[in-house]
Amino acid sequence: MFKKILCVLLFLFPALFLSTSAAISSSDPQQEIDFGALDAWITGQMGQHGIPGIALAVTRGEEILYMKGYGTAGQGRPMTPQTPLYIGSQSKSFTALAIAQLVEQGKVDVALPVQSYIPWFRVADEQASRTITLSHLLHHNSGLSESGFSKVLPDEATIEDVVRALAEAKLTQPVGATMQYFNYGYDVLALVVEQVSGQSYADYVQTHIFDPLQMRNSYTDPVLARSDGLSQGYSRLFGFTIPRQQPHRVYELGAGYLMSSAEDLAHYAIAMNNDAVYQGAALLQPDGIQTLFYPVYGYGWGWFIAPDHIFHGGANETFKTFVDLYPSKDIGIVLLLNQGYMFDSYFSSDQIFGGVEDIILGRNNDPPFKGLSPRWMGHIMGLFVLGLTIFQVRNLLGLRHWRVRASRWTRRRKEEDILINFLIPSVMIAIIVWQVKGFFGYRVNLTYQLLILLRFTPDIAFLCLIGTLPDYIAGLTKLAWVLAGKVKPSA
Repeated sequence: MFKKILCVLLFLFPALFLSTSAAISSSDPQQEIDFGALDAWITGQMGQHGIPGIALAVTRGEEILYMKGYGTAGQGRPMTPQTPLYIGSQSKSFTALAIAQLVEQGKVDVALPVQSYIPWFRVADEQASRTITLSHLLHHNSGLSESGFSKVLPDEATIEDVVRALAEAKLTQPVGATMQYFNYGYDVLALVVEQVSGQSYADYVQTHIFDPLQMRNSYTDPVLARSDGLSQGYSRLFGFTIPRQQPHRVYELGAGYLMSSAEDLAHYAIAMNNDAVYQGAALLQPDGIQTLFYPVYGYGWGWFIAPDHIFHGGANETFKTFVDLYPSKDIGIVLLLNQGYMFDSYFSSDQIFGGVEDIILGRNNDPPFKGLSPRWMGHIMGLFVLGLTIFQVRNLLGLRHWRVRASRWTRRRKEEDILINFLIPSVMIAIIVWQVKGFFGYRVNLTYQLLILLRFTPDIAFLCLIGTLPDYIAGLTKLAWVLAGKVKPSA
């Protein structure tokens, strides 16, 4: 009973804080920014949460007001504004921009079905296969979601491989009915870029976006990025910061695996705040930026759209990215962290960015989740797992005596005892599944949820293993003994 109560509390706790948000004030867009306070906030938060490195850039108008690196990029290297990091789902905005460029060239019509550009494109529903348009994928309202697609591909799979695999994807809403964030939809768009442009997605982004924006520390190839000092990625294990190799999923390059630096993303933010123009280089026609920022269910083309706030950002297994635009203030904020962990993504990184945002925009709000740290949450979890491990080992070692004790019990008591072995871990898994859905804010299937745990929270995955497998083993063993007649009433 003690174990079950602790498990419930552990996984209910994060949900209490996930609905917190802060509104943007109407402060003077030309007010002076206290960069001393900004530095103090970031360094203090890094110490509190154990964040290895952060890179920051602040833009106003056509200028970079401030750039700075904090902490380490790993292997004794300092973090700098030029250090490349993985930028996660911010990659989607680059894919959307590529589509917008092809639209202006008359090579793409987003109102047409995907099959107009990829004739063999299929999902599990034949009618939807013919109906889903590029616009549906851009706005995440195709009816597809991770909940309807559970296939796991190897990291080296190509963009075409994942698009062909979508033949197994089931609709979870009618096409066009609502927004359901779907990473693989942007992989389809990346393949459209290849089919229409005649270039690989990587070459297209380099030639038509990175080069015009003078993004000299941005990459599609991790080998090249490492040669330019790609930051080490970090995760956590029971609150302790640990270096971890960042996987590179080739097939999801256009959805979440581009690499860039704070300075380069500042160039990008300046362009996005100035009709897609950076130092005279125009990525789109004068009104083209409005296409990117036109929302359907709150989402444009690769950007979330809110009143006076346009943003996306992203999270990889070992990195976290914020790119936020404030059009009325003509301000852009880029914040990159080389720490990736599920609780960091929703506590420490949001807390750090919230404070940065308050200082830059002249707000007096408290940052979200102030005082909460995945570091001590992890330490508490580690102590709990240690106690749970001892408890489970003790139970398994005592399993050999169960037949003797159970021989004195009634049939109903035996059944209740076996049921408990299955009930406790099942309740634990159900809570975890529910919490993962709460963290991500959209429906995902069980396979995807377990994959998320392994990728983003290895310690919680270990907790799941310790908290469930021994109970299931004990329950199955007891059930086998009863069915085999090895537990007999005492004489």
